[in-house]
Amino acid sequence: MTLTPGPPPPRPQSSGKMQSAKKPRTWPWIVGIVAALGIGGAVGYGSTPEPEVITTEVEIEVEPADMDERRAILDEREEELEQRSSELDERSGELDTRDEELQTLASELDERDEALTATETEIEENTIPGSGVYLVGEDIKPGTYRSDGGRCYWARLSGTSGEFEHIIANDNVEGTAYVTIATSDVAFETSRCGEWTLQ
Repeated sequence: MTLTPGPPPPRPQSSGKMQSAKKPRTWPWIVGIVAALGIGGAVGYGSTPEPEVITTEVEIEVEPADMDERRAILDEREEELEQRSSELDERSGELDTRDEELQTLASELDERDEALTATETEIEENTIPGSGVYLVGEDIKPGTYRSDGGRCYWARLSGTSGEFEHIIANDNVEGTAYVTIATSDVAFETSRCGEWTLQ
């Protein structure tokens, strides 16, 4: 079958006036911008990592229900300790005072002992203890002596040979007796006279 071409379409009629220009279409640009922004936001959101969740354990101390009671007990014990410390300090002070008193007393006793020793030494040096023969200047001091013994015999001697001529003076006394021993005497003999005391 053979197709026969039809008649050509009619040409548009030309007019002396120019057809008015068509207005540009702006909505395709707006749609493009909005689409670009949407794609960029999606890409940006997809590239941002999700925030990491960090879990931290926090210990919170909760006071026991009887904390006030415990504090009261601790305060009471602290007061007791302070009172005990004060008592110990007071006792320590008393002990220090007592120690000072004892030291003073010990010092006084030492002084008295020294005085008694000196007195005893003096009495011993100034006493003829009893019967015997004593050297003058070594055993006894020269001077006047007294004896309260009875039936007393004494003799001042110029020697210790026991010979009669060595007797300077002698006597038999009943009751209190006195004798003066000279520095030149060699010895003094006494019998049954008791103690002789230097006057």
